Amino acid sequence: MRKITALLFFVFLSSALFAQFTINGIIHDETAAPIAGVTIEFYSSGQAAKTLAADASGSFKIDALRAGEKYLLQVSATGYQEQALAIQLQGDTTLDIVLTRSSTLLKGVTVTSKAKLIEIKPDKTVVNLADNMTIVGNSIAETLGKIPGLQMNGDRVTIPGKGDVQLMQDGRLIQLSQKDLLNYLKSIPAGNVSKIEIITNPSAAYDASGNAGLINIITRRSKQQGYNGSIQAGYKQWQHYPGMDVTGNINYNSGKWNVYANANLFRIRHKYGFRWEEYYPNRSWIMSDTGDYKQHNLVLNAGADYQLSQRSQIGFSAGFSRYFEGGADYVRNHFYNGQGQTDSVLTTYATYVPLAKTQSYNLYYKTKLDTTGKTFSMDGSFLTFYRTDESDVTAKTFTPQGQPIEPSTARFYNNTLQNINIYALKTDMEFPTSVAKLQWGGKVNFIETYNNMRYYRLNGSGKDYDGQLSNEYKYTENTQALYLNGSREAGNWSFQAGLRGELTQTNGYSYIRQQGNKNNYVKLFPNALVQFKKDDQNNFALSYNKRVRRPTFWNLNPYISILTAYSYYEGNPFLQPEYNSNFQLQHNYNNKLTSAFFVALTNNGFDDITIAHVDTNFVMRTPKNFVNSTRFGISETYNFSAIRWWESNNLFNLYYTNGRSKLDYVEGRKGWGAYVSSSNNFYLNSNKTLSAAVNFWYQFREVTLVNQSDAYYNIDLGLNAQLLKDKLSLNANLQDVFGTSGASYTTVINGIRQKYANLQLNRNFSLTLIFKFGKKELPASERTNSNQEERERI
Repeated sequence: MRKITALLFFVFLSSALFAQFTINGIIHDETAAPIAGVTIEFYSSGQAAKTLAADASGSFKIDALRAGEKYLLQVSATGYQEQALAIQLQGDTTLDIVLTRSSTLLKGVTVTSKAKLIEIKPDKTVVNLADNMTIVGNSIAETLGKIPGLQMNGDRVTIPGKGDVQLMQDGRLIQLSQKDLLNYLKSIPAGNVSKIEIITNPSAAYDASGNAGLINIITRRSKQQGYNGSIQAGYKQWQHYPGMDVTGNINYNSGKWNVYANANLFRIRHKYGFRWEEYYPNRSWIMSDTGDYKQHNLVLNAGADYQLSQRSQIGFSAGFSRYFEGGADYVRNHFYNGQGQTDSVLTTYATYVPLAKTQSYNLYYKTKLDTTGKTFSMDGSFLTFYRTDESDVTAKTFTPQGQPIEPSTARFYNNTLQNINIYALKTDMEFPTSVAKLQWGGKVNFIETYNNMRYYRLNGSGKDYDGQLSNEYKYTENTQALYLNGSREAGNWSFQAGLRGELTQTNGYSYIRQQGNKNNYVKLFPNALVQFKKDDQNNFALSYNKRVRRPTFWNLNPYISILTAYSYYEGNPFLQPEYNSNFQLQHNYNNKLTSAFFVALTNNGFDDITIAHVDTNFVMRTPKNFVNSTRFGISETYNFSAIRWWESNNLFNLYYTNGRSKLDYVEGRKGWGAYVSSSNNFYLNSNKTLSAAVNFWYQFREVTLVNQSDAYYNIDLGLNAQLLKDKLSLNANLQDVFGTSGASYTTVINGIRQKYANLQLNRNFSLTLIFKFGKKELPASERTNSNQEERERI
């Protein structure tokens, strides 16, 4: 406590001793209308020029300026005459700048500027989607797989060669299970998103989750006065089944109020499947699972922001979602003898009727304490997730000739309930001083989960409760976090360092098994970034961060999920978090070519493993902490836009992985891996209203933890047309053209070689129509929320 008090005293003392001033300004035309997209360059003696942009209301602010220093400001905007101002600061200064329209106009020519598609920074990569017409009509789930540097691997989002990432929406972690998360991402149209941030070196202000970093999905929020919105309707052909989705968005700004709402309805039918192989010394079995599912999703979101004063703002948002993905799985399990002949065939038919509902509420407050940049913000949120599920399972065994073996027939029925409540409160303080820009804050969150799974064995007269398979489980997790972060610029150098501490208490209890498990631990998560700007074209950066990957709530639940009469999945309440340390040395040339050398260390890594024994056909799949891993490699990113009708973004990763198992019955693996991708936009006319896209990636053989994957690849094609002065968009997409994007993995456990492969069922075609109404949007505003730790773990 004394150390914290001394630190705070030092911060306030530093602020008082070193005077600094601020230039505030607003830029408008002769009619007093604000001008958006204004560029301000400012210079001072002995310092390199710096550039910033005014916001949509024409306002800008320059912080941490020295008294008595002379500054030169150059203000420019497309269609206006440039203006230069010389200022010698004696205190805080407010400027009112009027730009005059250029007297030379080209009749019939409209000059527009667009943000760069990809901006690579030392701590993150920003992918701007607002002006990317080739992703119109896609969901965010589909769009993430098209972004260079990201890969959708089944229901996981990864950075090739570096590992899994944690997903956020507007700065708030989306804490759903992998499958529920994928369904949620499918319900978000890409047109609702302004940009994607791939944060590979998050500061201490961010939650520590995500072994390779964070993906922040920033939604669009218009600041245009009046109203605007869009209506989107899409048709999708997935395998043999048609589907549809409808999305509506509306924004209304009036004075101090900003009100917004959106809704999405998604209906589709698709197939899902995998193949599982087990090779014993004297026999083998191969299981194929093909599912036929109907998916009906409904998502509603609404909110409002209110400007309390020039310095303070308050906002509220609420969301509701309903997910249904019911259907049936048909499993065929072939058993072979040592000569490769069929010994028997086990079939399992299971029906599922799941229904999930989510409600979320968020309240935030932000205020500027003075004109020097001191800012305080508070954010509170509540999320409730409620899911029910019913399933019927019938397993039968047949002879090689197809005759049923009646005594082997087994029938089960189960119903499942899952209820999760998450409360989070987060505060942040930004405190610039003449020594460094400081940021500190804290977060508390409380998680309550309740799971109840009841199994019954069905017979001719009814059903009998099975207490061995059933489970009732309660789990609570409370976390308290504090962080301190500092950054400073010194000439061409910039430094950033931070430390985050998290205190966690967990308590899980199984009522049926009368078994409990408690944990109480403290972990520290440091990070650092050193950047050197040699000149306008060359930028070097060295970064380090420590991250954590926590188990999902389903991973921790010791429930049993029957796959067949001989296989099942069981959760592990003793599962511990996985910790990752990441180092990277990066060079960026002219924001076109980025080269990096990286090292990733994984400690106490966990994964699902299948445990089989040579003396029985029964297999169990369960998550365990069992591996330490070292990975190092190089990464090359090249952005090409020299030809006006062609934009190309390309990535190549080459890496070596050494996965060391801590379990004597799980075989470790080591080996090389590589990944290459190319995202290309082709503009088919001069005003770029007709465009085509060709996106390609190829994953070479690689080692992940103790798994060896085969090579697989993907090709997507797209066509987009902008009509009626950009008010109407027509988009067609063909994804996974050759049906080659399914991954397969091989591992060895108990001396038994296992192979798991996703079936090639990802190919689909979509046609989307979007109509925009209201005033044309100015650049959108963005805001980040709290609740950054819990939603992806449901």
